[in-house]
Amino acid sequence: MPMLLEVKPDQPHVVLHSEELITSEMKQSEETVVAEKPLIHLHDYYRQVPVASVHTTCGEAATMMNQDQEHPCIVLCDDQMKPTGLLMRETLYRMLNGRFAADLFYRKPVIQVVNKSPVIADIHMEASTIIDIALGRDEQHFYDCLLVTDQGRLLGVLTMRDVMSLSRRLQQVVTEERIRTVTESRQEISRINNAVTKLVNAANQTVHEARGIMALSKRGEESLKHVDASYNRVHQHMESQGQHADHMLNSIKTGSGMAHSIRSLADQSGLLALNASIEAAHAGEYGRGFQIVAGEIRALAKQTREVAGNMSSLLENIGGLTLQTVELVKASGAEIDDSSVHVTAGGATFRQLNSAVRDLSRIAEEIAMEGGKAGEVAEHIRTKLDEMVSNSE
Repeated sequence: MPMLLEVKPDQPHVVLHSEELITSEMKQSEETVVAEKPLIHLHDYYRQVPVASVHTTCGEAATMMNQDQEHPCIVLCDDQMKPTGLLMRETLYRMLNGRFAADLFYRKPVIQVVNKSPVIADIHMEASTIIDIALGRDEQHFYDCLLVTDQGRLLGVLTMRDVMSLSRRLQQVVTEERIRTVTESRQEISRINNAVTKLVNAANQTVHEARGIMALSKRGEESLKHVDASYNRVHQHMESQGQHADHMLNSIKTGSGMAHSIRSLADQSGLLALNASIEAAHAGEYGRGFQIVAGEIRALAKQTREVAGNMSSLLENIGGLTLQTVELVKASGAEIDDSSVHVTAGGATFRQLNSAVRDLSRIAEEIAMEGGKAGEVAEHIRTKLDEMVSNSE
């Protein structure tokens, strides 16, 4: 009698996550990274087997088996091709190999010896579900074929070898997906590492520029201090000038009063000289000399009056100019005071800017330090991912 095509493995259980199997399949695969997860279809795995009816005998079933040694089983179906039983080749041969088996079973309907509760898998079921169902059967029916149907109609069967091929392909898909995920993660980590490196470089550049800004701000603050000190000195000088101008105005007023007194004395001298000239005229010949002296005194009084008038006018002009100078000094002092306020405000602004830049520099240094740590972590993760990919390959 011919032997059953399906050869049982030494071990009764199928190992789904064997590292050796994964490594072997990884070496056979030329493409380790796939863009999309491949689909697994049962159409690529199930096989056609003879179909028997309820009237088929065991002898006819044996004839069907002998016609093609590759058929592992016979499926019993009704008129609508819905499976009602399963007869494995080994089971049939075991019955017919006995001494009186031919007389007992040869003409017996096959429906009496079939497995009436075979495992049925729909063509649209997930491959992992079918593998779980196949591996979850008891030992008595562990190596029976699984019936594949579409809307209840028989399409074919899956042997345990087909299930193992399906499991192996599923492992390939999972491995390829894992490698793709690891590779994408490695690429993403590399991008993160590059971004962190750029951030660290930018933070270090920010620290360098912040220090330059702090130095400039410090110099600006010192310059404003010098300007403020110069304004204070100018303000003191202008106050002194204002005081001097006030003293000058007082002196001018005093001089103007003296000019008025001189003019008044000149007028009185002129009147006295005029009276003396009249009296000299009355004296006749004897008063002629005195009349000459009186005329000279009158002329001198006239000149003195003119000089006093000019002096008074000059002092008034000088007083007006001095008063304008005092007003200008006061206005300039007020302007300097206002400018000094702005300079003080500018110094305060520089100090605030210096403080803000100092804080910015500190934050940038912290960013650079944390970024450096993040870069080290990203590099460590990338190295581990590279090792995972290398180990998988």
